Amino acid sequence: MPQAVYAKSPEQLAAAAKSGSKPREFSSASQLIIFFYLLGYNNVSFIGWFWVMYATFFRIAVTKDVSDVHEVVWPALILVQSSAFIEILNSAFRFVRAPVTTTAMQVASRLFLVWGVNYLFPEVRSHWSFSTMMIAWSVTECIRYSYYSLNLIGHVPRFLTWARYNFFLVLYPLGVASELTMIYVALPYAKEWRMPYYAGMFIVILSYLPGFPVLFIHMLTQRKKYMKGTYLVAEKKKGVQKKD
Repeated sequence: MPQAVYAKSPEQLAAAAKSGSKPREFSSASQLIIFFYLLGYNNVSFIGWFWVMYATFFRIAVTKDVSDVHEVVWPALILVQSSAFIEILNSAFRFVRAPVTTTAMQVASRLFLVWGVNYLFPEVRSHWSFSTMMIAWSVTECIRYSYYSLNLIGHVPRFLTWARYNFFLVLYPLGVASELTMIYVALPYAKEWRMPYYAGMFIVILSYLPGFPVLFIHMLTQRKKYMKGTYLVAEKKKGVQKKD
């Protein structure tokens, strides 16, 4: 599934949208090491997903066909998405504030689509849902990792914060629909391969029923906080101007 959004308070979100969050202050060498580690991880992940996004759009624009997108993005996709397992460790060691359980579920669903569907049954990669899945995943991740990196150094552009809390309205449903379509397309191949695996794929499909509404409502809640925070900051600014 697409990654969920974890937000600060409304006022902090609005402040980040206006001029970026404050630069971090380090009280120990370990904090400094973690800072550079997270900055490096986010930057490398952004580069990887940017390549996937660029290759996807470029291939579609040049060939006017979505059936061969996998030929150019597959090697990079395996690497960059598999490395997302590190995010579970980051959460477990409390390097980031994201809950371990939610992070693990999100990463596991992505890894299942990569290894448990597209790797095992390469025939499905030529389906159009692979391309729409790449669009949803890559755009989402480029926004997310660039936001994380810039937030670490305290300079998040307003448009990036806006994109983080608005683009998911389209990208999240697109990603989920593409993932479910991919699993559905892979069912005949799974049935021919191993019946228990075929049955397990139905369990995965059913897991989306409670998972999608919960995560989507969660992100809507974070978006509401962001919009409310923007309004509060704007009202405070008006009050200061009136006093002046």
